[in-house]
Amino acid sequence: MASDLLQKQIGQLFAVGFHGCTPSPEIKTLIRDYHVGGIVLFSRNFDDAVQLQALTLALQQEAKSAGHERPLFIGIDQENGLVTRISPPIAAQVPGPMALGATHDPECAYSAGKATGETLSFFGINMNYAPVGDINSEPLNPVVGVRSPGDDPEFVGRFASAAARGLREQNIIPSIKHFPGHGDTAVDSHYGLPVIPKTRDQLERCELIPFRRAVAEGIETVMTAHISLPCIDLTRPATLSPNAMGILRKDMGYDGMIITDCLEMDGIRSTYGTEEGSVLALRAGSDSIMICHTYEVQIASIKRVCEAVENGTIEQSRLADACRHVATVKDKFLNWDTALRQNNLGELSLLNTKITETTMDIYSRSTTLVRDKSGTLPLSKTSIIIFLFPGDKTPAGGAVDGEGMGRQGSYQSSRYLDVLRQHNNSIAEIRYGMSGLTREQWQVIEVADAVIFASLNARESPYQESLGLELAGRISNLVHIAACNPYDFLDDPKVKTYITTYEPTIEAFSVAADIMFGALIPTGALPVGPSALTKTAAVVTPFDAEKDLDGILHIWAEALPTYKLPEDSLRSLIVRPYGHHFVARLGSELVGFCLAYTNADGEPNTVHIAVLAVSPSYQRQGVGIALLEETRANVRAKFGINGVKLGSSFPRFWPGIPRELPETVQHFFTHRGFRLSPPDARSVDLYQDIRNFQSPEKYMTRAKDRGFRFAPLKAEDYDACLVGQRKNFSHNSSWVQAYVTLHPEQYPDSVMVAFDSEGQQVGWTLMLGPSPALNHVWAFPQICGPKTGLIGCVGVDNAHRSSGIGLALVCHAVEHMKQRGIEGVFVDWVALDGWYEQVGFEVWRSYRPGEL
Repeated sequence: MASDLLQKQIGQLFAVGFHGCTPSPEIKTLIRDYHVGGIVLFSRNFDDAVQLQALTLALQQEAKSAGHERPLFIGIDQENGLVTRISPPIAAQVPGPMALGATHDPECAYSAGKATGETLSFFGINMNYAPVGDINSEPLNPVVGVRSPGDDPEFVGRFASAAARGLREQNIIPSIKHFPGHGDTAVDSHYGLPVIPKTRDQLERCELIPFRRAVAEGIETVMTAHISLPCIDLTRPATLSPNAMGILRKDMGYDGMIITDCLEMDGIRSTYGTEEGSVLALRAGSDSIMICHTYEVQIASIKRVCEAVENGTIEQSRLADACRHVATVKDKFLNWDTALRQNNLGELSLLNTKITETTMDIYSRSTTLVRDKSGTLPLSKTSIIIFLFPGDKTPAGGAVDGEGMGRQGSYQSSRYLDVLRQHNNSIAEIRYGMSGLTREQWQVIEVADAVIFASLNARESPYQESLGLELAGRISNLVHIAACNPYDFLDDPKVKTYITTYEPTIEAFSVAADIMFGALIPTGALPVGPSALTKTAAVVTPFDAEKDLDGILHIWAEALPTYKLPEDSLRSLIVRPYGHHFVARLGSELVGFCLAYTNADGEPNTVHIAVLAVSPSYQRQGVGIALLEETRANVRAKFGINGVKLGSSFPRFWPGIPRELPETVQHFFTHRGFRLSPPDARSVDLYQDIRNFQSPEKYMTRAKDRGFRFAPLKAEDYDACLVGQRKNFSHNSSWVQAYVTLHPEQYPDSVMVAFDSEGQQVGWTLMLGPSPALNHVWAFPQICGPKTGLIGCVGVDNAHRSSGIGLALVCHAVEHMKQRGIEGVFVDWVALDGWYEQVGFEVWRSYRPGEL
């Protein structure tokens, strides 16, 4: 038997489901004896609002009385649209992800997330297994489809981010899923193990983009996918793979909570088994193990994890990290006061009314008239119309199978017929099935003034697809409505009038009816397919100095007018052997560029993006995204580098994003997954006019009294200087290389040295005057004036730090520069707060470094 402490720790790492509308004996045992930390709710667990609210309260009371330190996670898949666990009349219907995508307005996703959060919070549910971050790049995907906002990575990232923000504002824990991306597969992981044979580079260009953005924005939890990625891990699916989880933990720097999808899904159960899968998932990096259905399997899995910890299969450090991740999320979102409080049920009606007003506006902007080439619309309110609706089983996918595809009765044709009869009360209905239509039904159809044919995922349903195409060949006044997946007849030229609702909800269908009868002008637009492509038409190619340099200089002057540089200096900064630059063209016009550098010496291990600029006339058209993608792909392919840093050392442009630029510039990079330094972190350049500089006496006297002297570096001291750099600063190869380059015979008076009483070198600083040695490495001192020099790479030997050398060293360098006729001094890339300011320097520019 596991110790009580170990049992409590491991129990917190499990999220379990149960059967029934009240706490069952089994779930009570799991809460009391096994200390499970989370509960997963399904439609099977509630009948009405009163009962649902009572259920969540009873579950939290059970945990409180069992001595749980923190409240339970109570989670649910309230993705909305197709996957709606809590539906009318209990709660207002909210549009699903692809319906939101069809508005092309991420603020609609935010509003939907906020509305969902209000509903869940009212019922005592504190976690939503949403938003979906999968990109539906495979039209035949049976498990994602309309659960995704669209088929473009950047587009999906924007909508998932907005939905998460809406949930978070209502204190509901969001969980982006299904990492590392479940969109490009035609296999449902509920019933098998999908294989996505993409390389790491292909994943970076597509699947990982929404997740990188979510991580950069601080998403609290991420749910994994049960998919095989043979190019990442030949043996284990993503949920169980240290390699796949390493992309999230190590490469993306994610330190939040990772949740598995249900381990009873066949993608895991039929390959490794749920119990062993629980151990492997925790070892790989997950923190919360979801097992939704079978009590015996839940118990066995908890016991198996306990054994794995006790015998060392799961290391104590991994257990501690998982417990920390879970506790951190609980402490941020949960408390006992809220968990044990019930909302007034009398307020639910007002809440639902308010949400419905918001969501119906979204539906009106979402439902899409794809085409009406036959001119069939609008339909007449007095004509003879036949409505055909599928009467046999329609494909839905494992996410909704067994859950009734939403609320009970929603997909019975009579519900849709009632909506249509609000416009034309004589509409007749025919339910079609696998046996096709009878002769009599065809006769009725052929004499009708118009026919409305509804399909539900027809591409996966041969009887729907064949009849839909047959009707298109025989009937002229025909309207096809794809009442779920928009792909049903999207590419069939025979289908002349085509509407798609993106979900089989009455609310979406009501808007389609309004469009068909001319009561509403459609504004929704496809978020999938060729017409939905948001990528730029710009062509990105490697930089060619002969062809491209003049174009780059022109864009620099246009896009960065406050950083105007002499052309000869800019040319020398750009053309470097370790530069990996790209340019973007639209037609023959150069419209953007990305300057990137690897280490000047040794093996490259990091790529530094120094400048990414787009002509103002072509911004917000995807040019910057294309440049960034191509740059990253190039260094991955050439050097195996996945990491990217914003800012460059040598040549030195900015150490990060200039804070003076519009905030949208920072958003561009965070939306691409860059982790920026905290807003209060210091990363600045400094400047001082030194024409009237006088060294503060206290620093000079202190250093003199301690036996230190200061002098420019001489040739005979050069080798000892390099020894000091390599001894103290070998972690920064660019720093060391600066001193290597500045040999005093070629560059006299470029380095100031501090010597101790025994003549040993103990401190150094560059003190460059305006010259090619400065302006061809450091870009911006010359902006401060033609007689501006630079102090940089100020360092003191480790054994002599805090001994009063540093500021005296800087003062001696400034005094020397002043004697040489230099009028201003630039200090680059300073993190110390207030140190240089003690001798008169002030902030020139401030930056936010970032990395990916």
